[in-house]
Amino acid sequence: MTAIHTVSLLLNGTKHPSLRRSQRGAEVLCSPTNSLTGHTFRESASPSLFPSSRWVPGLRWVFVVTPTYRRVTQRLDLTRLFNTFALFANVHVIVVEDSLNRTAKVDNILGSSLLLHWSHRYIKSSRRLKVRGSEQRNEGIRAIREIVFGEADAELRNAYEDAVVYFADDDNAYDVRILDELRKVRNVGTWPVALSGRKIAERCEVDTSTGRIKGYNSALKWRPYPIDTAGYGLHVRYFLKHEPPLMFNPLSKIYHLESDFLKMTNISKYDFEPLADNCTKVYTWHVSSDIKWGRKKPPLDFDVELDI
Repeated sequence: MTAIHTVSLLLNGTKHPSLRRSQRGAEVLCSPTNSLTGHTFRESASPSLFPSSRWVPGLRWVFVVTPTYRRVTQRLDLTRLFNTFALFANVHVIVVEDSLNRTAKVDNILGSSLLLHWSHRYIKSSRRLKVRGSEQRNEGIRAIREIVFGEADAELRNAYEDAVVYFADDDNAYDVRILDELRKVRNVGTWPVALSGRKIAERCEVDTSTGRIKGYNSALKWRPYPIDTAGYGLHVRYFLKHEPPLMFNPLSKIYHLESDFLKMTNISKYDFEPLADNCTKVYTWHVSSDIKWGRKKPPLDFDVELDI
């Protein structure tokens, strides 16, 4: 059974009418090189499986936590991100808005996407934080804990308990092969991130004789963990069995957010798992969408024109 056939079958079980209408689009988008041969889908009444009620036993789950906030390129960035993570089964995207409420705009973008499983949360950032997104990522972690601890389907809960967690900023770019790397993570895995920290690529350096990390090629090598948020994934156990669970520090200083977070794993940066062919392949890009208007700012009601 190919990825095309598998996602087609999963879409047949969706609770969302727009996903049913998009089934042919999903078949076109799914790459035949990403085979799910040997896997069969399973139906579940679990409320965590939304909008599709189907999942694939034997295929590792990936929880993707994505903070987002209102801006003129938000729809563009979320559409690009969703189009990547919609290509595989057993991916649950948790979008957390920096907002006082769930907005209809983001709900509509999610609802019209091909994502098989998603959650939509919100939390407004506290004032005067030096690094944005930490409170939204923490809300995503709380969502994961609720999903796993509240799961009544025993088989699905067992699968969730072996999942991988990835924190994907909404304005980055991702190659679909990042999901293959994420599913290899046993504790904490790392891979290169292109265009981060004024480097063509920030990456770990691996001793090929031992397969272990010997250093990091990073613009800010003085950081205890010189890794961009897009450059690591963690086993879900760090958020389920650690007490207190790993959380981001909203009061972290600039350039310290990742290090403050990763040091709580109690794993040396040299003991992370070097993935993406020993950190030699780039599957993530630290980019941001730019509108070349000079000093001109978009109108406050830009959403009206973007959604004509």
